[in-house]
Amino acid sequence: MTRPRARLSLAASIAALTIAAHALPAQPASEARAAWDVTQARGTTRDIDFATSEGTWMSADLSPDGRWLVFDLLGHVYRMPSSGGTATVLTQNSGVALNFQPRISPDGNTIAFISDRKGQYNLWVMNADGTNPRAVFSDLNATAFEPAWTPDGRFIVVRKGGRGGGEGGAPAGGLWMYHKDGGTGVPLVAAGTGGVNGAPAWPSVSADGKYLYYQVSMPVMPREPLGGSLQLRRFTFADGETLDITNGESGDAAASRFSSGGGAAPEISPDGRFLAFARQIPDGTLEFKGHQVGPRSALWLRDLKTGAERLLMDPIEPMAASGSKTLGVLPRYKWAADGRSIVIAQGGKLRRVDVATRAVATIPFTATVHRTLSQMARKEFRITDDAVQAKFFRWPSSSPDGRVIAFQALGRIHVQDGATGAPRRVTPASFGPLEFAPAWSPDGRSIAFVTWDDSSRGHVWTVPAAGGAPKRLSRDPGDYTDPTWTADGRSVIVARGEGATARGRTMTHNVWYDITRFDAMAPAAGDTGRAIALINRPSGVSVGGEARRQLPRPSVGPDGRVFWPEQRAGGSGRASGTTLRSVKLDGSDLQDHLTFPNADEILPSPDGRFV
Repeated sequence: MTRPRARLSLAASIAALTIAAHALPAQPASEARAAWDVTQARGTTRDIDFATSEGTWMSADLSPDGRWLVFDLLGHVYRMPSSGGTATVLTQNSGVALNFQPRISPDGNTIAFISDRKGQYNLWVMNADGTNPRAVFSDLNATAFEPAWTPDGRFIVVRKGGRGGGEGGAPAGGLWMYHKDGGTGVPLVAAGTGGVNGAPAWPSVSADGKYLYYQVSMPVMPREPLGGSLQLRRFTFADGETLDITNGESGDAAASRFSSGGGAAPEISPDGRFLAFARQIPDGTLEFKGHQVGPRSALWLRDLKTGAERLLMDPIEPMAASGSKTLGVLPRYKWAADGRSIVIAQGGKLRRVDVATRAVATIPFTATVHRTLSQMARKEFRITDDAVQAKFFRWPSSSPDGRVIAFQALGRIHVQDGATGAPRRVTPASFGPLEFAPAWSPDGRSIAFVTWDDSSRGHVWTVPAAGGAPKRLSRDPGDYTDPTWTADGRSVIVARGEGATARGRTMTHNVWYDITRFDAMAPAAGDTGRAIALINRPSGVSVGGEARRQLPRPSVGPDGRVFWPEQRAGGSGRASGTTLRSVKLDGSDLQDHLTFPNADEILPSPDGRFV
């Protein structure tokens, strides 16, 4: 879907320029530029033509009389008999625009759909045969998705998003209702209300016109459906009351007794008794090209009279719960008017599932696809190997004699003579890992540093300050930070994390760190290191769903003691402050020196009088 976004950006820029042009003196008609048409292919184009009997992510809808259906395929809307056959494209005359999520009106005469043929994903309608396409609203700053008709056929509810506020100061996001002939629209369910973290989505209106069913995203981490991140709600048109259909969030990717497993993509049955919805299967997988992928998604039915739930179809398309903001968590599907079956896309095919027996039948189709591809809106440029003007420097420090500065920039450690010297890299060009945290040896002849590489992880190294081949001190890969030297120059002290990066997390997710001592004269195979102190996260204090923990920075202070800052626990599982702690070089004589309410780094002065 990158191409329409590129067109949107360009169209928005043209619109801004057009507005600005109104403030300028009028130009002769001969100098005026033609209006930009986003449906026209630009640059070098290429046509693609083929016939297919399957498709990906097809939203389907069934006519009220059950005789025909519509579906979208590769940005066009198609129509064919409900029993299957040759599909006729209805939107071919829209150029390179995208058209999707068709929804048939209750009288079967009109199809609502989403199109970007005016430069943004907005709500459109057309006659059932594809003629007379027209925008219900056209706004470059607002998007619309997932249309749903009201039973009287006069209004359409959409999921709306975009920049800025809506009419009358109402928020732009949420579920909005528009008259089929246009207008400013009416907000129904706003984003961020009623404990909702994200925008409500997937509207479905009951046949009696009383209720609007929809899904919401909940403020849980991680945002996994099995942990309850998606839940179902009901909105009452008469008084705006909102009712929970599903609830329970565990904040865990695995379902627990505190989570219902959530629900998504609700569609209310014609008689209003059953709610179809999607839910993932714990530990359920699908096989794809010899690989097991999951979790598997399935279609469920909730009996709104008794509260009972039953599995209707397993599997359906996998839910795109963490992405696909444009096309939704699933392709749209539809109940038959008699309530006996549901038409849904699955496995590249259109399926009809019998509600009573759970039998699934395939609706065969053949569709002819013609698309014209525009040239990508991009400008190629070459990044040269010339010198780069670095603007972000880290870990600057001067040599013991104050004559040379060491620092890290662009992932490499450099040194330079004084403030005006030319920077020079200390490791050879063949050295591959990213380099961090340079620390001078007491005699100024060596620099200790740590590295990171996505395949071999991190290590501790030393390198001659004048440049040369690095020497690895650590034998085992790990999460190493902020080296410092002992006063005699015989050891390098680092903080070593418990291994969060080995589990796909970041350095800041390490629950605890060891203050570890390495022999600066380690053999070629490296040293396993000796842990002399433990920096633990306070009991009951969580780092939360996001990385927020400061990396510890050990230092060597007076009498050769090793110092570090450590967060301490307060009451009710909260941190009470940061304490400066120290031990002797052999790990004995643990002492607490002072505590700050808030501190990230605490360094003692060489004489021990100040921090």
